[in-house]
Order: sequence, then C-alpha cells, then structure tokens
Amino acid sequence: MDSRKRALVGECISRASVEAARGTPIADLETALAGCDYERAATIAFACARAGTPVGTDVIGRILPGIELPAITCSLIAIAPSRGDLLAVLDQHRFPTTRDAAELETITLYAAWKAGAEPARVIPHLRRLSARSLTAESYALLATVAATIDDPNVAAATKPIAPFAKEYAKNVAADDKAMHASLDAVFAELPAEVEASLAAGFTVRTAKQVGRNDLCPCGSGLKFKKCCADKPQAAPSPIPGLSFEAFLAGEQVTADHVGELGLRDLVRIDIARVPWPSLVAVFRRFITTHEWTHAERVQAELVRRDELLGHDYTEELALRFLDIGDLERARPLIAALPVDRRSGFDVDLAIAAGPDTAYRVLVDWARKVAASTATNPAQMPDIELAYALLRAEPALGILAARACIGTMRIDDPETLLEVVEEARDQMNLPPVDAAWAVLDELVEPEAGTGKGRGKSKTKASEPRDVALAESTARIDQLERTLAATRAQLADATTRPAAELMRVPEASGLDGRVRELEALIREGNAERRELRKQLEAREADAALHREREDSPRARRATLDEPDDGFANPGFAGVRSGAEGGAQVIDENDSLEPGNRGVTLPRFERRFVDALGEVPAQVAAETMRTIGTLAAGDGFTWRSIKRAKDMPRQVLMGRVGIHHRLIFRVEDNDMTVLDLITREQLDTTLKRLRMNR
Repeated sequence: MDSRKRALVGECISRASVEAARGTPIADLETALAGCDYERAATIAFACARAGTPVGTDVIGRILPGIELPAITCSLIAIAPSRGDLLAVLDQHRFPTTRDAAELETITLYAAWKAGAEPARVIPHLRRLSARSLTAESYALLATVAATIDDPNVAAATKPIAPFAKEYAKNVAADDKAMHASLDAVFAELPAEVEASLAAGFTVRTAKQVGRNDLCPCGSGLKFKKCCADKPQAAPSPIPGLSFEAFLAGEQVTADHVGELGLRDLVRIDIARVPWPSLVAVFRRFITTHEWTHAERVQAELVRRDELLGHDYTEELALRFLDIGDLERARPLIAALPVDRRSGFDVDLAIAAGPDTAYRVLVDWARKVAASTATNPAQMPDIELAYALLRAEPALGILAARACIGTMRIDDPETLLEVVEEARDQMNLPPVDAAWAVLDELVEPEAGTGKGRGKSKTKASEPRDVALAESTARIDQLERTLAATRAQLADATTRPAAELMRVPEASGLDGRVRELEALIREGNAERRELRKQLEAREADAALHREREDSPRARRATLDEPDDGFANPGFAGVRSGAEGGAQVIDENDSLEPGNRGVTLPRFERRFVDALGEVPAQVAAETMRTIGTLAAGDGFTWRSIKRAKDMPRQVLMGRVGIHHRLIFRVEDNDMTVLDLITREQLDTTLKRLRMNR
C-alpha cells in the first residue's frame, strides 16, 4: 500500500470494508449515526452508493461532522446528490468546535459555494472561518471563494488570507477534483484494506512485539502472518485486569479516559455510574463535538445528582443552544432553571415571541440598566442585555456592547468585543468595531505589550529602552524568518486533501524551524528581563501619579474604580477583603508591584475543571498558580479584579482561551474555578449572586 493511501487508514475505511458492507440496509446507517460510529456510517454510505442506492445529502451532512480526514470528507461530498444543500450543515452548527473540524468545514463550504449556494448564506461562514487558525490549504480554499464575491466588507475581512489563493492554486484544483470525482474514482482512492487496528478502546503496548514469521500467540500453530496478524484485536481496557466491557460500566472512568475514548465508545458508558468529575468531562466532550442529544442526557444526570451545581450546566447548555439558534431546545432547559436564573434569558424569549413582547421586555431591561449602580453587586443588567441582544438581534447587541465598553462596567471587555466581531461577520459589516478604539483610549496599555494608545511613561532614548527596542527588532526579524521557513515547510508537507503526502525534503526544514524557535525563545527571555527592569522603574512613577489630585485618583479613593477591574498587583492599590480598591497606606511594607507568599487551596469546581482541560493547559494553570502564590510581582501585574462582587474575585489569563478565577484573603489563596472565555459571563454572574 502506498503512503498516500496508507494515510486513509486513519478513518478505518477501505475498499474491502465497503465491499463487505454491500447489501447492508439503510437502517443500519441510521443506527451507526445514533451510536456516533461515523466511520461505520461512512462505509455504509459508500457501499450504498456503489450498489446504486442513493444516499441523501441530508444523511451525508450528518456524517461529515464526525469525519476526521479531509480525503474522506472530499469523497463523501463527491457522492452527495446536491452539494449546494451541504451549506445547511454549517448553518446548523453541526461541526465540532476544533481546528481540525474547522478545516473540514472549509472544504464543505467550498463545495457548497462551487455548487451555487447563495452568496448571502456563504459570506457569514466565509468570514467566520477566515478568522480561525487553519492550514494554508484551507486558507487557499476560503480565499478562492472570497475572490469571486464582489463585496468590500468581504474583501477587507479576508485580505490577510488573499495571497493563499494564488500560492496554493494547484492544491485548490486538486481538492476541487476530489470533491467532484466519479464514484469509481472515489472507490479507487480508498486503500485496498485496513491495517490491523483495534476495533475500539485504547491502544496498549505489549511486552514483546510478535514477528510476522513467529508462531501466533493464539496457539493455533500457524505463523502469525497467516493467522491473527490482520485480525482486529479485542478492545483492551486501560485498567489492568478489567475487561473493556466492564470498564464501560463507568465506575473507573477518569477524565483522562474521557478525552481518549472514541465517541462510539463514549456513548456506551453507563453515565449513572461515572464519578462526578468524569461525568462533567463527558458533558464537556459532547458539547465540544456538538453531540447535543448526548449532552442533554448527561446534563439531566448532573442535575439528578446535584440540583444546585447541575443548574450551572443546565444554563451552560441553554446558552450553547441559543448561540447556535436552537431556541426550541433551549426552552425546556430555561424553564427548568430557578426563577432568579431565568431572567437572563428574557430577551431571547421575548424577541422570539414577536415585536410587541420584545418591545416591552427591552424597555424593562433598559430601565434596569438605567437604575443599576456600582453598589448593586448581584446584577449587571447592561452586560446581560448586551450578550442577549448579540445572540438574538446582533445589530442592537453591538450598540449595547458599545455602551458597556463606554462605561467600562464589564469584567472582560476583550471577550465582549470578540463576540461583537462575530456579530459583524454574521451581518457582513466592515471588520473591526469602533469600540476597539474606545477601549484603547480607556484602558492603560499593558506593560511591554504595546497595546493601547497611552503615552509612554519613559524616554525611548534611555539605555534599557534602547536595549528592549533592539531585542524586539531581533525577535521580529527571527519571527519573519521563521514564518518564511514555516511557509516552505507547509508547502513541502501540505498537500491537497485528496493526496495527503509528505515529501522527504521536509525533514531539513523541520530542523531549521526548531532552530529558529529556540532563538526566539532566547530572545523572548531577554526581552522579559528588560521589561521587568522597565516595569520596576515605572512602578515608582505610577505610585506618585496615583497620589496626584486627578479625577482618576479621586475615583479610586471613593472606592469607585473607573474601569471594570482593579489590578491588585499594581503599585499604589491593593485589594480589600470585600473586593473594593483601597489606596495603600504610607506605612505599607509591600514593594510596588509585589505580593506576599500565599497558601493556595482548591475548591471542587476548580479540581473538576482542571481534570477536563488538556494536559498542557492544566500544566500552565498550575504554573500560574505557583507564581501567584509565590508573590511574583510580574505575574500579579496581569491579574484583574471583577467589578461589583460581594467578595473579592480575581481573574488571570491561562493561555488564550482560559481564565483562572480565585481570591486572596488573609494570606490564603482560594482557587475557585478554571473556565473558558465563553463561560466567563455565566460564572461571574453566579459569583455575584453568592452573597
């Protein structure tokens, strides 16, 4: 088997498996889909098409989100009777929220566009995907579509990826050919047979690998190659001495197991016997993969076990349904929430009910917003209204979000503006909302990041500034070289989805990439040290500025910070026991920007959440906690305090997508939760209500 076809084995679909499935009733395909066995469903679909039994585009659309390889995606698209209708798969948000799935979404969008899908339906998905992190091939497909749409807003939004259309034109042509291949060509591209693989479960290492000419360990007396070499092995269990079926009973399933299991095995677990942290991980996995029916099943089990905690997951699932526009699925979940937690959904339900109801509810909410004050920590109706409108009526939501940015009564303005940008993509408005410029003016630039429009506090001619500028220039040059090398590597290793080949010359480029990455790491370390020295000097100046008789200083003295956060690591301000900002006393012994050593304690929510995230995120989280507990002033400068809380709530970033929620009182650090950006609003709302 050649290397290109060997790559297709990852989907466990071959000519032999398709031939074996001929004659399988279409009802078995539905059974496979219900059990999340997408490989089996795709195999049956190919078999039906080969036997002359058409498979509907809607069925192909249900299979596509569970496929992992672009080659199989292209082949399934090729046998779809009406490719333009595949756009419904994107409209209904069926694809998982992962990078790999986004690349398959791109292929599906291209196929629907090529089949004549309406540009008005194509544009929102085109803009959304062009903002994602994708392969060069995927960008080329999107840029090819964008080049045919005569719209200035589309051109502006897709300008960064436009060059890929020309650079990867051959790849696009090859993918296009694969999507429009004949049935015989599709079948010929599949591998002859699938290499030996586990039918389910986990891959395990044996003490000694059996040679093909050795006697088969099954005891038949035959050579291994003529006996069991090509037979699927029994599914092993990750628990020694426990069969896989007993493992699926659920009692010993861990959060790590949940991440490793295939979906077809995950749906077989007895969720009634799964430990709570693992059950939460199952819930998150089904949400990520958009297996909504199974997510609802797990949500019901979470509520059954702990009604109070279960309401958090009920609300999260309801929000997810509203995000994808599935109001009917959200209704029963909203109705199951306590009365005080339903109010956040009033706007969504009112707009769905019609203009008369919507008008009355919006007026009521406007009155709540007008009457709200910073002394009412239990509610922030302006933020809730902005997010609700962004879901239900994006144009109104953008206006409400701008008002929130203007008053800075918001815990994470960047996250809100990211949702605004998604709304602008959906409505095909010019990219980059005007509120970003307002935010730049209102928020002081973060030390060393270059963000914001504030004036520099130091002279660029001073030695450390010159050294920092030189270091930054060197890193910029290295990054440009790295980008060029990565582009060469991508050209050498990336092939159309129909080919999936890797060429030998890529290995040398791999080494060059690693060398450049090491140089950049060294440069970043040097730059961080220079920044620390600059920040220590700026902290002294900041202390004096804060004590000046300015409107900003007066507001801090009155315990009314002018932005949505106080920075407890910032010189001149410390966090009080009740979450208010207090001016540091003259006799305070803390050095500006530094903290004392604290002892961390972990609440159950955080422990559960830590078990759900990838290992690298968990490791970065624990490193962040360690530096905070050690009182590292540099780390504390990035910590922000949530506004209008009955008790202090602090927040720090972990990577791009996660937030660490904690508080520090009496030299004790209580780590409350680890959440995603999407969960931020719901989590902070819950904490505000806990008096």
